Amino acid sequence: MDGVLNSLGTKFAERWVTLLALPGVVFALTLALSWWLHPVGAAHALDPTVLGDRLDQTPPRWLTHTAHRLVLAALMTLLAVASAAAATELGRLIARWWLGRGRLSQALLAPLRRRRVRRAEREAPPGHHVPTRYLPERATRIGDHLLLAERRVAAQYGVLLVRAWPRLWQLCDDNERAPLQATWDRYTAAAVRSAWALGYLALGVLWWPAAVAGGALYLSAWAAARRAAAELGVLIEALTDTKLLALAEALGVTPAHGRFTTADGQAIDGILDKGSFLPDAVPTPSPGQTARP
Repeated sequence: MDGVLNSLGTKFAERWVTLLALPGVVFALTLALSWWLHPVGAAHALDPTVLGDRLDQTPPRWLTHTAHRLVLAALMTLLAVASAAAATELGRLIARWWLGRGRLSQALLAPLRRRRVRRAEREAPPGHHVPTRYLPERATRIGDHLLLAERRVAAQYGVLLVRAWPRLWQLCDDNERAPLQATWDRYTAAAVRSAWALGYLALGVLWWPAAVAGGALYLSAWAAARRAAAELGVLIEALTDTKLLALAEALGVTPAHGRFTTADGQAIDGILDKGSFLPDAVPTPSPGQTARP
């Protein structure tokens, strides 16, 4: 699935103004405001009278000099840029953490995963059960949505999505890529928004209302990421369904029965594998020895 996600993230830099520049300025201003309001104390953090008095206080004498104001503006700009860079890297880590593949996340969220397994089993129609390969396995719903697409493609066509996806993506035109790219953009934006949320949670040390805003921001980001991941899994599977025959044709594999089967998938997988693994040689019995079954 990493190959799928990497191919979808190529346009991230084009959206830096929306995702990073403006939020960086807002975060820097919030930090300055939180620092300025910190002396009022937690009990008066939302008291309009106390806050008004604090904001009406005469600024420090050094701010009356133009040069000092320019230095402060430069520092605020650098702070905005630095926070934007930090949010970018943290957003990438969060996007991968949300996939729920790490041992730590598996251990911490194991009870939630078991609850999702029981729920999936209960939702099966009477007289049916969910195959083990389709039951929740990752620590998070987001990871399960993407893993399910990979498992369903492997079960139906016998193709490893991690190998086939870069070729399928190249066979698509811009109109076919657009829905997937837009969904991936929403997932990326949610991950970056959650990174900003953690920053506001940290500002709660200075002014606790910032932490409340950060908590609400993170919950909204997590909900948006879950919706985007669910849609992304469906779109990945749909694109594979509609483009796999084109990939077979491009690789010179002709389905024998007019439709794609697992045998055709194994043929494609063998081509894309390019001999990464070879079967172990079977030892030949020496003369006078009888081969054991």
